[in-house]
Amino acid sequence: MLIKSIMKSEISHNIKHRKIANDDFYTPPELARKLFELVPTKTGDSILDNAFGTGNFYFKGDKTTDFYSITKQYDWLITNPPYSHLDKWLEHSCKIARKGFAYLLTIHNLTPRRIEMCENYGFFITKIHLCKVFKWYGISAFIIWEKDKTPILEYNRIVWK
Repeated sequence: MLIKSIMKSEISHNIKHRKIANDDFYTPPELARKLFELVPTKTGDSILDNAFGTGNFYFKGDKTTDFYSITKQYDWLITNPPYSHLDKWLEHSCKIARKGFAYLLTIHNLTPRRIEMCENYGFFITKIHLCKVFKWYGISAFIIWEKDKTPILEYNRIVWK
């Protein structure tokens, strides 16, 4: 009985599943600060918030709203990226990140195909932090990819029948 009361949400079903007026899902500032602290940046690292919106992930370094125009390399890319073109986003990230990138994604966006693509560029997942934001759909994952590090995941791309 105690477990059920701990696990039960205090938010009514209607509130949890309300419709959002637009497609903008900004990261709460407190969560962005917590996630930024998980990234193994070092003093002097160059950092880019490559999906600058409200500035919640912008703590130091550079920012841009036009990521694909960026050709300069950065040590770290840290943000909540747009999901509508995530494959292209990840590929461009692999081309300009020197040490790694850390992105807040919905958990279903972490697919073996995307993991393999990043690994082919030498970037491996070294940390996953799961979190839940009230108005977002499902569980989110803050995923840290690092260049030439030991991966924490095993996967395959077999479609089982």
